[in-house]
Amino acid sequence: MTVTAAGEVTGDVAERLARLTPIVESLRAEDPSAEQERVLQHDAVSELRRTGVLSLRVPKRYGGPGGSAREVLSAVIYIASGSSNVAQALRAHFGFSERLLSNRASEAERVEWFPRINAGMVFGNAITDAKGRKPGSSETTVLPDADGVLRLNGHKFYSTGTLYADAIAVSAIDVRGCDVQVVVPTDRAGVELFDDWDGFGQRTTASGASRFTDVEIAPVEVTTASDGNHLGHSTTFLQLYLAAVAAGIAAAVRHDAVDYVQTRARPAAHSLANRAAEDPFVLHAVGEIGAAAAAAEALVLSAADALDALVDSGAHDYPAALAEVAVVVAQAQLVAERLTLEATQRLFDTGGASATSRKLNLDRHWRNTRTVASHNPLDYKAHAVGDYLVNATAPPANGYF
Repeated sequence: MTVTAAGEVTGDVAERLARLTPIVESLRAEDPSAEQERVLQHDAVSELRRTGVLSLRVPKRYGGPGGSAREVLSAVIYIASGSSNVAQALRAHFGFSERLLSNRASEAERVEWFPRINAGMVFGNAITDAKGRKPGSSETTVLPDADGVLRLNGHKFYSTGTLYADAIAVSAIDVRGCDVQVVVPTDRAGVELFDDWDGFGQRTTASGASRFTDVEIAPVEVTTASDGNHLGHSTTFLQLYLAAVAAGIAAAVRHDAVDYVQTRARPAAHSLANRAAEDPFVLHAVGEIGAAAAAAEALVLSAADALDALVDSGAHDYPAALAEVAVVVAQAQLVAERLTLEATQRLFDTGGASATSRKLNLDRHWRNTRTVASHNPLDYKAHAVGDYLVNATAPPANGYF
């Protein structure tokens, strides 16, 4: 591995991805206790930073390796197979990179931020206000003070990845009443970050509340945001990212099912087999888990191919093309997350009551998947797909597709 004087990690996409293996193996070993004891994995995020994987999506013209969405999401699935918490914590970071590639960003923003990502900067986000009818409602403002200095003020309910991050992309309203995104360093005066996320799953995603009190903001730190009237591919990417995390959990369940049957499980008292590894019903359960994990990954990567094709095509009828890809992603998310939920339950059919040991903490897989799948109701995914197929209605441009 080569690190430049500016802190950039070199290497092509394959080299960077190859550096993940020891980190994922370490995460897999540590995840049961880290999740149970709610230990934030700062060291793992630092190691991931040093692999260069976090800058995979930076185009070559800005000094990066020019990785595809498929390659990024393959990495996410792999990281999530070790720890879905760490993978989820990086969603805001990869989402920020993807937004820079979208039609929502300006060239000036790309020139400003891609070199920083190359140098190892990690991003979190703070989108959801503590108040408001909808998660996207924003009572956070970035307004000039009496001296004309921009000041950020607001309180966000949860802020994914911020406790691991160097900078936070904060949704806010500017003086014109327009939605903007403010990029603010986590150590700037007036920024407060809290480790108070209390969900029963994804407990160590560094997603606590954040408060901003008269935080001084430079004009270059205010970036454009969606006008709310059209879909953006970066939003669709973020939805597919959730499915990738779920697919990674399914892979973790497959690993744990095989390991449990090989090393710990005993056959039921009335089993026809002498070993759990020979019990046809146990093997049936493991087989179904394996199929679910393989299918979930295939669905995510196939949808990633569609997303890459859209971004690379420069489609003339961009809204229509993106609506079609958004439906592909919604289908993948709907099925991948349900497959993973089923796999997390089938895991307990491989080992009886002993599999419920708190030390093993196998139930974290169900809790984590249920939390990921709760970001956006899957029933609405199904409705959007059906409405598109029957009525050619594009998915709603509200930030959730």
